[in-house]
Amino acid sequence: MRQPQFEAMNREELELLQLERLQSTLTRAYRQVKFYRRRLDEHGLKPEDIRELRDLARLPCTTREDLSENYPYGMFAVPLRDIVRIVSSPGTTDRPLVVGYTSPDLKLWQELLARLYTAAGVTRDDIVQFILPPGLANWRRDLMAGAEYLGASVIPAASLNFAKELMVMRDYKTSVLVTTPSIARHLLTVMDRLDLTPAELSLKRALLVAAPLPSQVRREIEEGLQIKIATAYGITEVMGPGLAFSCEADAGFHFSADHFYPEILDPQTGRPLDPGAEGELVITTLTTVAFPLVRFKSGDLTSLNPEPCACGRTLVRLGPIRGRTDAIFSVGGIKVHPDQIGRLLKDLLGGHLPRFSYGVQTEAGLEFLALDLRVDEQLFSDEIKALEGLCYRVRRYFLDHLGIQTRVTLKETAVS
Repeated sequence: MRQPQFEAMNREELELLQLERLQSTLTRAYRQVKFYRRRLDEHGLKPEDIRELRDLARLPCTTREDLSENYPYGMFAVPLRDIVRIVSSPGTTDRPLVVGYTSPDLKLWQELLARLYTAAGVTRDDIVQFILPPGLANWRRDLMAGAEYLGASVIPAASLNFAKELMVMRDYKTSVLVTTPSIARHLLTVMDRLDLTPAELSLKRALLVAAPLPSQVRREIEEGLQIKIATAYGITEVMGPGLAFSCEADAGFHFSADHFYPEILDPQTGRPLDPGAEGELVITTLTTVAFPLVRFKSGDLTSLNPEPCACGRTLVRLGPIRGRTDAIFSVGGIKVHPDQIGRLLKDLLGGHLPRFSYGVQTEAGLEFLALDLRVDEQLFSDEIKALEGLCYRVRRYFLDHLGIQTRVTLKETAVS
């Protein structure tokens, strides 16, 4: 373990630590963030009314819409002069979500990522290669920084084709691969095409992030690459990757509950559920300085297991992510809201929004957005090059704004 004094802490001691940190966070949020002061005042509550962890259920939840409405800096609890990093990600409205970090926040996140890597079996003797899509640029930066903080040798993500990535993996003797499940599956197809075998690589393990890992996909990757797999859970609004991590026992994600307090709520009633029951994961930050969040609704459906793990850690464990409470879906590990698709099309086409449909498809392991556009009078052209140019512009626009690969198919509009 990286920090056994916290990762294997006695449950009673952990709850006392959580309560102390929760009360400090609520006091800071109430004093420094107008949004939270207004919210608590509307419910007739003060930070000192939260005397036990279970009292947290009296507080209202925070949503992604709340973050968008307070764009850009309305949720910051410190002056801008104390912010050393500002990160944005697409929101569910036309405004992005903006998260700020102080120097202590970044130091905390490096330590939590070191926990993740240690639990995954990564050491300072490893060579870690990153192959992550552009849409996960924030995660890519954080995960690389965490590996460097651990002391491992890092091969940064690069704009190479997958054959070149495999050449680097072989020649540089990569021992740990950090990527998404989708890309890992695609690498298997490229290896087959190149007639490259796992025996020619020095790869020992992979950390797969940003998307759920079904058991059959896990077996496919483990057997195809002849490696051990670790996984992690995170969301950009709550500092990103490393919020929870797997261990050698592979019995769920160990949640960093000394720094973040998890709850499982009934999606319909909003009431807290008992351990083991499936519902929406709601997270309260306990130690982040710049961007405190109180009962942030993740949208992910999962469960909590408070029982100690065979690995010796006592941190509560997240179960598998079973789905979403909202319309957000994943394309190769990148979260997309349906409203973003229509908004991007409308922006690109000068305010015109044609009829469209979409879905997520897979080819050679890689996921992409399959977008069908109905060609109406405003889009119609009798020149093939013009229509091809339209498809190219849509693909490029979605890659630039969402970081996802898109395959565009033009459909003829039915004549009534």
